[in-house]
Amino acid sequence: MKRNDQIDIQSREHTRHLVRVMWIDQQIRLDQYPNASSIAEHFEVSTKTAQRTINFMRDQLRMPLDYLAERRGWYYTEKHYSLPAIELTEGDLVTILLAEKLARQYRGTAIGHQVERAFGKVLDAMTNAVTIDLQGLSNAFTFEAGVTTDLDPDLFSQLGLAVRQQKSVEMNYFTASRGELTLRRVDPLHLRNSRGEWYLIAWDHRREEVRDFLVSRIRHLEVTEERFAWPQDFDPTRYLNGGFGMIRGNDSIRVEIIFTEYQSRWIRELSSFHPTEEREELPDGRLILRMTVTALEGVKRFVLQYGAQAEVLSPPQLRDQIRAEIDSLSQLYGGQPT
Repeated sequence: MKRNDQIDIQSREHTRHLVRVMWIDQQIRLDQYPNASSIAEHFEVSTKTAQRTINFMRDQLRMPLDYLAERRGWYYTEKHYSLPAIELTEGDLVTILLAEKLARQYRGTAIGHQVERAFGKVLDAMTNAVTIDLQGLSNAFTFEAGVTTDLDPDLFSQLGLAVRQQKSVEMNYFTASRGELTLRRVDPLHLRNSRGEWYLIAWDHRREEVRDFLVSRIRHLEVTEERFAWPQDFDPTRYLNGGFGMIRGNDSIRVEIIFTEYQSRWIRELSSFHPTEEREELPDGRLILRMTVTALEGVKRFVLQYGAQAEVLSPPQLRDQIRAEIDSLSQLYGGQPT
């Protein structure tokens, strides 16, 4: 493993460690007497990992922790104890600033509600330790959020709980393509954010298969007490990798797209478009993009955004779909120039 990768892994683990410390501190202040089991359940870690965090707080941070057998949990022996000051780098401050701006941009939406709550907790924890000049930093950084649909924060929270607890849900779902509102019973497996939009991936009892549901189209939700078993042979990673832009099907289709020398300059600057992506550099400066997907509609929309700067080499049916779209556009804009 490269040194930079090791540092990155250590940094992520350190961050997770601090998050656990802050949550434990909050639970103690609420007289909840957290223990290794409750910490492990909340963060979905092992009890050994949870206990290591407790030991770190007691032995390394010298926090006045003691275990109360009657309550089966930890508490502070010093009633007015507060967490030690947090040292922040300039990069940390920028990250906090972007979180604050993200909360503003998505205010009123489910994701905005979550960001605002998390951001507020961070600031509350640091009130006595550091002063942040957000206005001064705002002059140097800006953040623009993408356009998203509105979400009900309570509904979104219920869905997340149902996913974690593996409880079936009943929902009224609006299917935009048919303009219908139907009652669906599903087993929620995963919540996926794709380009700012939240999708529920669930086993649909009506269709008897795994389907994607746009969360903003759920009109009403009820979490049942019935627990479900994970579908056999369902691999969420493989399932997600098969789609393109949250559009997926049942086939395995190899796609090849060639970009002009001009457009290839920008394509090279972008990160991977798809998990199965392969790139081939041509001597004349053009670039070929290859990937395997399960449906073509999302790829068609992707190619059309580049106009004449991108050409589909395969499969033939995708070329036909794009040609049909071009014919429709030609009819729409085919009037005589003024």
